[in-house]
Amino acid sequence: MVTNPVAARYAEALFEFAKRHERLDETFEQVEALGELIRRSAELRQLLINPGVDAPGKIALLGRLLGGWRADVRVFVELVLSFGRIEQLLEMVEALRRLMDGERGLVRVTVRSARPLDATVRGDLVKTIEQREGRRADLTEETDPQLLGGLQVFVEGRMLDGSLRSRLEGLRQQLKRVKVH
Repeated sequence: MVTNPVAARYAEALFEFAKRHERLDETFEQVEALGELIRRSAELRQLLINPGVDAPGKIALLGRLLGGWRADVRVFVELVLSFGRIEQLLEMVEALRRLMDGERGLVRVTVRSARPLDATVRGDLVKTIEQREGRRADLTEETDPQLLGGLQVFVEGRMLDGSLRSRLEGLRQQLKRVKVH
């Protein structure tokens, strides 16, 4: 997944600050909770981008919803608001998650298949990805009845497609290019 460069810079700044002050986990937990609040509530998203609501009011509301603020997260959100970047906050949370995963030696993998994976296939897939990536794999499964067979594997947003549908589409494209005399 490609991140907006501005969102990535904000996430890197918060990550470096929290790391330097040995507060990575606590900071990430609150930022992730904030992201989840915003992700779940369209009303909250609308309120945050509403220019009629001042930044202190937005900060106070978010603090109440989170049950209080960590000082570093509060300052971070104040900066995001003051520079008019609140609409990019979810991208910042995602960029911070990737930085945290890197720090923890973790790679996020999503696998789509027509049916749920059996334990052996799942284990083999995790092992293969861990060897390939050199990090522990956190695998999430999704079922998609549209897949004819095979798997679609996404490693940190990059698709490694092994589905039958994509193979057939590739074959179809190759056949279109064949010249018949």
